[in-house]
Amino acid sequence: MNDHTTPESVEAVSAPRRSWTRWTGAMLRDLGNWLTRKPLKLPDGWLPIAHSSDVRLIVWAFAGTDLVSGFVIDAMLPPAGRAVHLLWLVFSLVLSLGFCAMTVRSPHLLDGRNLRLRTGPFRDLTIPAEVIGSARVAHGSTHGHGLRRVPDEDGAVACTVGSATSLVIDLDEPVLVRLRKGHPVLASRIYAAADRPGEAARSISRSIAGGREGR
Repeated sequence: MNDHTTPESVEAVSAPRRSWTRWTGAMLRDLGNWLTRKPLKLPDGWLPIAHSSDVRLIVWAFAGTDLVSGFVIDAMLPPAGRAVHLLWLVFSLVLSLGFCAMTVRSPHLLDGRNLRLRTGPFRDLTIPAEVIGSARVAHGSTHGHGLRRVPDEDGAVACTVGSATSLVIDLDEPVLVRLRKGHPVLASRIYAAADRPGEAARSISRSIAGGREGR
């Protein structure tokens, strides 16, 4: 990996890692707002781009399976073990629903100045719109989750909830991306995901064009 930086490098802003208490608080807040269908308040001028519906379907499937099997197991447990098992079921369900809520209430955000890729329970990445060259649909997969390097591809990072990617964002000017572990990456390509990748790519392209006309 031949990562390097130069004094002229533009830096993409990556959200710092949250502590366990802050992460839990954010999850419970998003879960409560999601269950009560509280409208999502977005900053003025930002366009939301939904993502991770495929990951939520998988989480829902696992949660449903765990719930059904949990009731079966509960019927076979002695009374002393049922209370502990019930607590575990509640914890598992809250964590699954909370995970889904965090992704629903953390859409990507786009305006004429920045593209903010958000991953709900994981880290975010904000890219200056002025350095984005193009956005296109390309379905693929890169191991891991959150903000991470793309193995075997120099100058590329991914920022997604799961391993699947559906957007490729090529940059006219590399940006410096600081990861949670390891050295920073001077990235010229960003892999992301959106529920409607074609629509997301067109929105990004329009935002880039509008921003350049305004300069």
